[in-house]
Amino acid sequence: GVDVHPSSVPSLPLLGGTGKMPMAGVGLCCRPSASGDAVRKGVFDFLMLGGRHLDTAQLYGNHREVGQGMLEAMANGVPREEIFLTTKIWADDFGFEKAAAWVPRMLSELGVEYVDLVLLHLPKNDGQACGSPKQCRQETWLALQRFQRAGQIRSLGVSNFGPRQMQEIFDMGGAPVTVNQLEYHPWVPSVHRETVEWCHQKGVAVTAYGSMGSNNYAPQITAQGALQQMGEMHRKSAGQVLLRWAIEHNVSVIPGTSNPKHQLENLQIFDFKLGGQEMGMLDHIPESDRMLHFGHTPDEFP
Repeated sequence: GVDVHPSSVPSLPLLGGTGKMPMAGVGLCCRPSASGDAVRKGVFDFLMLGGRHLDTAQLYGNHREVGQGMLEAMANGVPREEIFLTTKIWADDFGFEKAAAWVPRMLSELGVEYVDLVLLHLPKNDGQACGSPKQCRQETWLALQRFQRAGQIRSLGVSNFGPRQMQEIFDMGGAPVTVNQLEYHPWVPSVHRETVEWCHQKGVAVTAYGSMGSNNYAPQITAQGALQQMGEMHRKSAGQVLLRWAIEHNVSVIPGTSNPKHQLENLQIFDFKLGGQEMGMLDHIPESDRMLHFGHTPDEFP
C-alpha cells in the first residue's frame, strides 16, 4: 500500500475552478537524478508512495522519462485524475505560433492527453519575433488559452513573475493566472514576500522552489543548528521545518529528490505545526542576510 495517503496532503483551489493543486510535490530539476532512467524511477517511486504533484519543465529535458514513470504508476493503480502534472514553456517557444506548436509536441513527449498546469517559465524573452517581453507573454498566453479551452491544459500560470507582470495578464480578460511559482524560503528578499502577499490577495496559488535554500550560504549554515533544534522538538528534520514554514504561509512546496526516503519525509509535513516563536524567527531574518539562490526577481523585466 501507499506510505502516505494522498488525501493527507491538502490542496490549494485554483482560480476559475480549474482544479486543485496538492501542497506538496516533487521538483524534477537541477540534479543528476532528474534526467534519464533515474527520473523515470523517481517519478514512479514518488507516485507509488502516495505523492501526487509532479513539477517539470521543457527546460529540464525530461518530459519523456517523466511521462514513462507516470504511465507505469498508472498501470500500477494510480488514477490519472489524482495526479497533478505541471510543466513550463521556455522563452524559446514564446509567441503565438511557437507556443501553439509547442503544446502538441509537449503532450506527445510526455505521452499524456492533458497536463494539469502550464507555466510561463520566466517573464523575459530574447529577441523573438513576438516583440517586447510583454507582447511575447501575451501572445503565448493567448495560444495556451486555446488548448485550455480544448481541455489539453487544465490551468495556466506563471513562474518568476511579479504583480505588474501578472496584472497585465489578468487585464487581458481571458484565462486567469492560477499559480505563480517563485523562489521562496526564509532568506528571500522582501520583494518575493510582497509578491506572495499580492498573489494571496488575488487568489493566485503560490508554489515555492528552492525551499531548502542553499547549502553553501553562510548565514543559512549558521541557522542550521536552530533549524535542527526546531525539528527535534517536533521529531522532524531541518528540511521538514523549512518546508513547513512555507506551508504555514499557504505556499505549496516541490522539493527535488529521487531518494524514496527523502520523498517520503518531504510529504510528511502536515502532522505538525511550528510555534509562534519558531515562525517569528524564520519570518524575521535580517535584511543583510537575505539572498537569492536562483537570482530571479519579480517585475525585474519590462
